[in-house]
Amino acid sequence: MMVVLAALSMVATLPGRTVGLGLITEGVLVDLNLGRERFALLNLVATLLGSAFAVTAGHLTDRFGIRVMLAGILLLLGASVLTMSQMVTASTVAIFLIITRGLGQSALSTVSVTTLGKWFHERLAWAMGVFSVLVAIGFSAVIVLAQANVAASGWRVVWWVIGASIVGLGLLCALLARREPRRSGLNLNADSDQVKSLPFRLALSHPCFWVFGVSIALYSGVLAGVSLFNEAILRELGFGATTFRYAMAGLMSAGLVGNLVAAWAAQRFPLSRLVAIILGLLSLVLLGYAYLDSAGLVIIHASLFGFCGGVFSVIYFTGFGRAFGPEHLGKIQGCAQVMTVVASALGPWCLARVWAETGSYFPLMSWVAPAFALMAVWAWMT
Repeated sequence: MMVVLAALSMVATLPGRTVGLGLITEGVLVDLNLGRERFALLNLVATLLGSAFAVTAGHLTDRFGIRVMLAGILLLLGASVLTMSQMVTASTVAIFLIITRGLGQSALSTVSVTTLGKWFHERLAWAMGVFSVLVAIGFSAVIVLAQANVAASGWRVVWWVIGASIVGLGLLCALLARREPRRSGLNLNADSDQVKSLPFRLALSHPCFWVFGVSIALYSGVLAGVSLFNEAILRELGFGATTFRYAMAGLMSAGLVGNLVAAWAAQRFPLSRLVAIILGLLSLVLLGYAYLDSAGLVIIHASLFGFCGGVFSVIYFTGFGRAFGPEHLGKIQGCAQVMTVVASALGPWCLARVWAETGSYFPLMSWVAPAFALMAVWAWMT
């Protein structure tokens, strides 16, 4: 039950994510008479300011528990989305962007992932694997439905429906969600109650925190940039919409396979070694962009990228709980989430700047690839 509630809560972060806002961007620009550059700048600032919500949410989760935080953030986010759908104006759009980014992408993501870390230890990798599959399916379904209805009914109607659904999920979590097994009087996962937890400050001074944190931040920055400009990148390579759709299908399918492979591998191999292997593979994937000269290679390349992301997401979310224990996991995960959100905000901006200066997206890929390789060496040695 907790895995399903955590997965649904992660899907509910959609209004605060780039992919979610991307569904309504064109409608918002026309409706509010906003310029594209101004909206992009507001979005960047909102993402950076909203990242601070992750630290606060992590601290409060450790103090008040999963049930209070999941239900509370979902209700606040749902109310914000409902209000935005009816009352947003050109002068208030920045406020709504900060709130939805902060509550969705930062706070709710932190609490959702922390939920599993507090409920599982030895079985955390499998729980996270199932969680990742449910999240991928949920995001895909909601995005497809939202895209179809934005065109038919307008962005305000779709945003209202999403907001109401999030409020309903918040009420469901208030009814069904529970704190950690020990505090809920359950003995279903006694192993997690016997795990020693590292103090927050000591965890932040450990190389393992920075290996996982910096690695996922690098990946998130690249993923955000590539996701935002994927069609433009393929156009630069000479491919059209059909190849783009097949590449996205390959990426999503391979990501689900990566989730399950990671759940299996994390039970048998050191997580830092798995991170090193995926980082090394990602460095090769980044260097391979300039050599994609056929539709088949594009699909294979996208599938490799998706597989790495699927493995990476499970390992990353598993790593902090396995390394540092459940007691202070909210604060630890919140700090890591800040790095991820900041990188996600800067990635598209950096890619756009490189394109503006050079006329190509690929120089940045070549510059970032060595950073992934160096992180792979550091992870292998940690």
